[in-house]
This record gives sequence, C-alpha cells and structure tokens, in this order.
Amino acid sequence: MKISLKWLKEYVSIAASPEKLAQKLTLAGLEAEKINAGAVGGDTILELEITPNRPDCLSYLGIAREVAALFNRALKEPKTPNLKFPRLKPDIVLLDKKGCRRYVGTLLKDVKIAESPDGLKRHLNAIGIRSINNVVDTTNFCLLETGQPLHAFDYDQLEGGRIIVRRAKAGEKIATIDGVERSLDPSILVIADEKRPVAIAGIIGGKETEVTPKTKNILLESAYFDPVTIRRAARKLGLASDSSYRFERGVDIAQVKSAAQRALSLMKDLSGGRIGAHQDLWVGKEKIRPKPFRSPGMKSTAAWAHR
Repeated sequence: MKISLKWLKEYVSIAASPEKLAQKLTLAGLEAEKINAGAVGGDTILELEITPNRPDCLSYLGIAREVAALFNRALKEPKTPNLKFPRLKPDIVLLDKKGCRRYVGTLLKDVKIAESPDGLKRHLNAIGIRSINNVVDTTNFCLLETGQPLHAFDYDQLEGGRIIVRRAKAGEKIATIDGVERSLDPSILVIADEKRPVAIAGIIGGKETEVTPKTKNILLESAYFDPVTIRRAARKLGLASDSSYRFERGVDIAQVKSAAQRALSLMKDLSGGRIGAHQDLWVGKEKIRPKPFRSPGMKSTAAWAHR
C-alpha cells in the first residue's frame, strides 16, 4: 500500500524522518518495502506491506492510528457534520443476505459533475491514481482514508430505479467500466437493477451506470460483502481491484454508514448535490456499534475541498 507522508500528516503530526518512520512501522509489523522521496511536490511515498491479518491498516486512518501509538501522538480524525436524511427510501432489495450483510444506499440529487479541486487531485496523483471527476475521486479518496470501498451509480441509468443484491443468473453478462464484457454465473454476487447486473459486487462497476459528465443524480453504495464470496468471484474472473482487495480481507461493518456520510459530505461540498433518499439495510438482530476513539478533531471537510 502506498502512503503519502503529506496526506498521512493530516491525521497525525510527526516530525520523524521517513527512514525513522519506516523503521518503526516495520518493527510494528507493517513492513516498509520502499521509500520514494522523489514524488511530485516534494512528497515522500512509503510502500508498505500489509499482512492479511491487518485489514484495519488498509487505510490512511488505520496507518495513522499505528503511527499515533508508536510516537505517542494525538490522532486527528475527520469530523463529518450531521447529515439530515429524509424519510424517503430508495428501492433496495437484499436477496442474498449471506453475501451482503449490510447495504447503505443514498440518493444524491442534482449533482454537478466537474473536475476535482487541485488538492484532491494531488492526493490521488501522489500515489498513482488518475483523477476522473469530483464524484468518483471522492469515492476513491474516502476508500483510501477509511478503508471502506464505495461506488457511485448514475441513478437515472438504473432500470426502474432499483438496486437488487443477488447472485448472477446463468448466462448473464456485464460490460464493466474497463470496457470488458464478462460472463457471470450463480457463484458471483452482483448488484442489479430490474433488468440486468450493473456491478460485480465488491469488485467493479458496470459501464452502463458509471458516472459521466451527463450524470445528474447518483446512488452512492457503501456495503459489507462476504469476504469469501468476493475472493472466489475475483479469482474466477481473474479480476482484482482496490475494493476487492479490502473486501476479501474484511472491512469494518460498523463503519459502513459513517464512511458513506463522509463521502456524502464531501460530495455535497464539491458537487452541490442534495440528499433525496436514504436506506440502511442491516442483516441480523445484533448491530455492532463502533466505539468512539477520543482525539482532537479535524475540520468538517477535507483541507483541499475549497482550494
């Protein structure tokens, strides 16, 4: 995993040299394989090897917690303002409750798709991620910040305005956002609308519902998908992504909604959208609630949002 030191320092203040930081992280079990001090803008990039038993460290906040503990520093977690969700719920159905234990879907209306601010682009470009637009870039930023994968659908391209989490049917196909048509089978979990799959759950989105400059309304997905189901599908399809990498190792089911709220808050700032509907479907009687980590808070939005 690539870590920008400039970005990391937004969550924890450290004065140690990159070499000292790399040594400390390696001794703590997060091996620093490479230090690249020649990054754009005078940044330094650490390449860390995250072992499978530490999915909590597949994010900037996860690494920042480790650094805060190692150097006895305060963790500066981002604070998200309280969002008001309307009673109206989007049409979301969980048919496969084993493959998807939690699904948070939020309709954001009247968005303005545009180029991302320079600060956001610098964050992503520093670790080799190409900027696409303000909405998609925000989902990538939040995935890296929190470790929770997110996906934005063009809501108006969903047949019937529905989201159905189910297994693929024999013979179904999907054209994914990389331009490849892929054959599916019932072992693969998909996100579908009324007529066809629109994403391979936890792995990659479909071409027909991707966010484009013409998009006006989006459905933001934040979910918990079964690690074994995602791992088997990724292997069968020979397809891996930043999302599948995290889902295969297990994301934190308790932060599925908070990660969505973080993304929605940033998207509202950048795109001017408004929340039109919201639903949080959680399988099981017992709901895990995150325990607050008491630390000094950051501003309610990212530092780059208004640059």
